[in-house]
Amino acid sequence: MTFTRTLFALPALTLALPALAHHPMGGVTPGTWTEGLLSGFGHPIIGVDHLLFIIAVGVAAYYFGQRALMIVALLAGALIGTLVHVQWPALPYHDALVALSLIILGVLLVRRDAFLRQPMAALLFAASGLAHGYAYGEAIVGAEATPLVAYLAGFTLIQIAMAASAYFAARYFAAGATRIDALRSTGGVLATVGAGFLIVALLPQG
Repeated sequence: MTFTRTLFALPALTLALPALAHHPMGGVTPGTWTEGLLSGFGHPIIGVDHLLFIIAVGVAAYYFGQRALMIVALLAGALIGTLVHVQWPALPYHDALVALSLIILGVLLVRRDAFLRQPMAALLFAASGLAHGYAYGEAIVGAEATPLVAYLAGFTLIQIAMAASAYFAARYFAAGATRIDALRSTGGVLATVGAGFLIVALLPQG
């Protein structure tokens, strides 16, 4: 299976998960170091919006060369966003902001926008990290310090592993004439999924 086909299969596979997909502990706040760590590992994987975004960051890091800068900016933003959620758990439209981050990065990838080659692109990834991190924080609100630290460590480590895996997969599969197609496919999937999440986020609740 090619890199592009694998990428297109991910949304369908992940959307088949249960409704509590963003709560790795089944909606229960982690109470121990182990629970915090496992919850941190799980949240970026079983949330399709987070999963696809991190994969796209890894792909972008390969194509546009801002390897460490993109990933570090994303991770820093995610850590800060989670801590913000712990303190202010009711900020509005955070799901819409996550969706917008997918759409913006997706469009930039489709366009092969030179902006992603600039150091200033780190601001985009940091802002996106804030949005995703705020969403991560939902699973840890009310936890004690020990599981909170473990949760932060868990989702940081898993995001590094996911971004690195996407980077090396892009380098391995997307060679020669397929480079542009793979990049556009990644961006197209990301923007499409983001648009779907944005519609859901903006629909009246209840």
